[in-house]
Amino acid sequence: MKRLSVAFMLAGILLAILMVFVFGAHHVLAALLSVGWRGFSLMVATQLAVTLLLALAWFIILPEGHFRTYPILYWGRLVREGGGRFLPFLPVGGFVMGARAVSLAGMSKPLAAASTLVDVAAEFAAEVLFAALGLVVLVVWQPHSSLILPIGAGIAVAGLAAVTFISLPGPGTRVLQKLVARIGAGESGVPAGRIALGPLDRMAGQFDAIYERKTAIVAAVLCHFIGWLGSAGSSWLAYHLLGAPITPTQALGIEALLRAALSMTFFVPGAAGVQEAAYAGLGAIFGLPADISVAVSLLTRARDLVIGLPALLIWQWLEFHALRRDRRALQRLEDASSNLGPRG
Repeated sequence: MKRLSVAFMLAGILLAILMVFVFGAHHVLAALLSVGWRGFSLMVATQLAVTLLLALAWFIILPEGHFRTYPILYWGRLVREGGGRFLPFLPVGGFVMGARAVSLAGMSKPLAAASTLVDVAAEFAAEVLFAALGLVVLVVWQPHSSLILPIGAGIAVAGLAAVTFISLPGPGTRVLQKLVARIGAGESGVPAGRIALGPLDRMAGQFDAIYERKTAIVAAVLCHFIGWLGSAGSSWLAYHLLGAPITPTQALGIEALLRAALSMTFFVPGAAGVQEAAYAGLGAIFGLPADISVAVSLLTRARDLVIGLPALLIWQWLEFHALRRDRRALQRLEDASSNLGPRG
């Protein structure tokens, strides 16, 4: 599975490079350079502001969240996004990384894992609503588009899955637990989810505590939905900085349908190539030049790299220190055992 993921990722990168040359490398490069550092900094700041909402949704889910936990969740969210977009793993790998990161910062592993899974389910439900809104925009903009029926069918199926995850925690979360347990499984046969997040069976109590607060879960879905609207604002800003004549409604339609397309190609790590193709195709539907849309995709990737890389480096630094601490504790235990010596 790991080899297949890397193969998909490499194929996607090649596709992205090909698209840049097909639509004119000089046009794409000129568009990227036209943004400037001020414009790019504004894009980074906008995305960091959107992440405030995403971290707040995660915070709302916690059964007994204290305000000092919020910065930890904010950083964990950055790790989740960075791991899912820049490392050769499926999106579930990013979920594990985010949960592992907040557990290193002091949150219990069962709570980190359980809250992550519920937050993912809440975000998925919000994404379905966001995609439905994008479908409405498409119907208004292109009422005879051949994409309306397949996208509508996909949203209906996704909506059913979202209802399962939110309303029936047993079936939905059990599937996610099994996926988490299989991420990075080693040759020893020990599930990686057990290594990274502790025994998964201890999450049951945390799930019960979280799902007792249905209102909090609904609030988290709403918070994620507002965050998705913020992502549409980020898309509008990118097009605007590149000089494209785009309205907020067009940006909303492009971003919503883009997320729907990316969710259906989850097997491609980082949506390599897929994101560029989707931006170009959806931009064309709304009357925007393909080279500008590809430039928008590359700009968002650069923005996400600037945001995600520092978060991932901090996570790895904490992992390194946690490993050293564990080794020292094990060495002290071995030394104490050897000092006792055999007893006659």
